[in-house]
Amino acid sequence: MGITEIISNIRFLMLPVIIIIGVEFLLIALYYFYRRRQLDKKQIPIKKLILGAIFVGYIVFVLELTIIGRGTSHYMQMNLQPFSGYIDAWKKYSLRDLQNCLFNILMFVPLGILLPLLIAKFKEFKWLLLVVVGATVTIETYQTLTGAGIFELDDLMNNSLGGIFGYQLYRLAASITHNKKVKMKSLIGNLAIPLLMGLIFLCMNIVYAQKEFGHLAINAYTKSNMSDVKVSTSLELSSASTVAPVYKKIIKNENVEDLLQQKLGLSQVNTQDDKGSGEILVEDKDGVPYTLTKNDAEGQWWLTDNNYTPEQTSVTVQEEKAKSLMDKLSILPQDAEFTVQENGEFEWKLPDRPHLKRDYWTGDIELGLKQDGRVYSLAYSLHENQFIREVDILSPVVVYERIKKGEFPQIKYNALVQEEDLVIKKGDQIEIESIELSHMYDTKGFYQPIYNVSGKFNGNDWFTLIQARK
Repeated sequence: MGITEIISNIRFLMLPVIIIIGVEFLLIALYYFYRRRQLDKKQIPIKKLILGAIFVGYIVFVLELTIIGRGTSHYMQMNLQPFSGYIDAWKKYSLRDLQNCLFNILMFVPLGILLPLLIAKFKEFKWLLLVVVGATVTIETYQTLTGAGIFELDDLMNNSLGGIFGYQLYRLAASITHNKKVKMKSLIGNLAIPLLMGLIFLCMNIVYAQKEFGHLAINAYTKSNMSDVKVSTSLELSSASTVAPVYKKIIKNENVEDLLQQKLGLSQVNTQDDKGSGEILVEDKDGVPYTLTKNDAEGQWWLTDNNYTPEQTSVTVQEEKAKSLMDKLSILPQDAEFTVQENGEFEWKLPDRPHLKRDYWTGDIELGLKQDGRVYSLAYSLHENQFIREVDILSPVVVYERIKKGEFPQIKYNALVQEEDLVIKKGDQIEIESIELSHMYDTKGFYQPIYNVSGKFNGNDWFTLIQARK
């Protein structure tokens, strides 16, 4: 889940929270109106009432995130491996995977701030920690028993860390209020958690930058327990050491707008850019609107006529027009496989050829033409694989041994397969039918060799991917 999606979900969940807090503020106003007429009665301080209202809204928000409206796809599942979320994020070098860990920390920060402000007893750290840990254990246990989630040790650690950080922020604010100034010792001490995490992330980035190659997402897995699991194969596996090539993905970020202006006469109208990947409205000399969608990170772009509906045309006539237009655009780096698709569009394809051990282009270009020969769709998805060097790789025998030891990721091999179906259990059977060399892009854009291992898992089609490079 990306940042945009998270923000969108939070906005949706915040609506009932805002309504509840609004109702509470209305009740507080009515309470003070009534109490003002009862002069002999002691009033509850307005500050505590407001904090209490915010606290109730916060509790509702947490319950929405963790309990209310969640599905029941996980039954009695637990992940007690410490730091597994951080390990997965590191192996994938993925901010998206790290987001979940950080969000679980931030979710409990308000609890560490609000509790000491509301109840004096929780100004003592031991009582606050007890509530934070107790609340997390309660949520995790409920999710496990109801199937709404998995009991994860990481969640317990992250939530507790968030509560402690919130308490430190409260202590820092209290120190500044009491001393009327910021003490460096108090500042450093109470910001120890984010400072420590920042230092860790800095060191991780330094280590990552020093590595020649990036990380492969398939390496982010928890080792399976293979006790009483039968693994077999009829293959004759080689134990000989061998090598395989590694390539680097090279993105050619050409100025697409200038190309379309010069070759097709399309001029830009406006831009909706989002960090290099956005939509640009362009039009031809007759004012026909097109949308140019770009993904600069991948070197891809798509041009589409906003109002045109494809029609059946003479393929023979259009084929010559398509080839002529492609020559005019000069965006094919070399000869490609030309095909006419069933929908009447044309495709030029450069197949993946990692066996060449030299630089090569791969990807495809798709073109759709109107009856008059003008473009109604053009999709560019080509990039260059630059040969780096050959690396030593594991032998098929070693790969098979890794399968037997449970050192492989369980990949969802079918859309109907549930996560619980992928958990290796006592009595399961895995039959290996093929171990083939393939390639996969890592987090630095290197095209690394991997093994595609396929066969049967309890009689069903199954496969997994294992890094081939030693």
